[in-house]
Amino acid sequence: MGNPVRIPITNTELARVRFAISPVYEALQAVDVLQVPGKHAVHLPWVRWARPLVARVPGIELLAGFVGRDVRPGVLVPVPDVHMPTLEDELDAIRCADPERVRKYFDNNEPPSDRFQREFYDDPAAGLARLADVLRRVFDVLVAPHWPRILGVLEADIAYRARVLADFGVAAVFDDLHPEVRWSGGELRLSGAGLSAQLWPLAAKQVVLDGRALVLAPGVFCWPDKCVNTKPTTSGILHYPARAVGTVWETRRPAPDALSALLGRTRAELLVQLAEPGTTTQLAGRLGVTAGAVSQHLGVLRGAGLVATRRSGRAVLHLRTERAEALLR
Repeated sequence: MGNPVRIPITNTELARVRFAISPVYEALQAVDVLQVPGKHAVHLPWVRWARPLVARVPGIELLAGFVGRDVRPGVLVPVPDVHMPTLEDELDAIRCADPERVRKYFDNNEPPSDRFQREFYDDPAAGLARLADVLRRVFDVLVAPHWPRILGVLEADIAYRARVLADFGVAAVFDDLHPEVRWSGGELRLSGAGLSAQLWPLAAKQVVLDGRALVLAPGVFCWPDKCVNTKPTTSGILHYPARAVGTVWETRRPAPDALSALLGRTRAELLVQLAEPGTTTQLAGRLGVTAGAVSQHLGVLRGAGLVATRRSGRAVLHLRTERAEALLR
């Protein structure tokens, strides 16, 4: 996108800024990564894993006709109304989107270029239902096997930004989202080649929140790009790359023998797994033990000053302390 996008934010709107996680956006961006893997080099380990599975996602080519554009249909990027909606809630929002927005998208951008897009223009409701079904398959086949680790990175990003907000204020949060996102003079400015947008009105270069919230949504598969989307009756949303995206595909090193001798094998492995924060359930899945066992080990590590616990929305995240980081060096 050549021209920058501006998001003026009043003090009232500033107080309503919130964070959210969008499962359906990860599915949509996963298709983009498969289309142009060279632009998303950090995800090449996932691309090599996913390519043989694409045949199990019939219809993925329909989504491929929309992702990767500077302007994509905003109806495919619903704005979460809670911290983390279920995938099905987001797919329902796509199915129920205003058909007129689909036609206006084509009228104001590239006209339909293939048979499906022409059918989509003529019958938006049927097209939206079909695309929602494809997104469901993309998530189930290509994203869900990695979702616990993806979710851990997203929740850790939000926890980090909550700490930045508490320590340094909202301007520091905005300025740290992306190198091409800047807060200045009461407005957020987005620029750069990796910016995709769907604004309302469609010709706008400025997001008008009109008293509504701006939702900040970290993403894994969107790296290194960012995306802004607004609709006439809902909040605006800014998707940005989460911190430590590359750790999703890292192969975990086993805990050092000396650390295992000191703490015990399970507690040492638990500290290693906390390279990205996680909930008790997520950590149990990573370690292959029960949530009760993880909770017990976390209590011991917390008492030793090696683990801290933070709330992120409805989730309770566990993370390593500086003392633990020093112990692992």
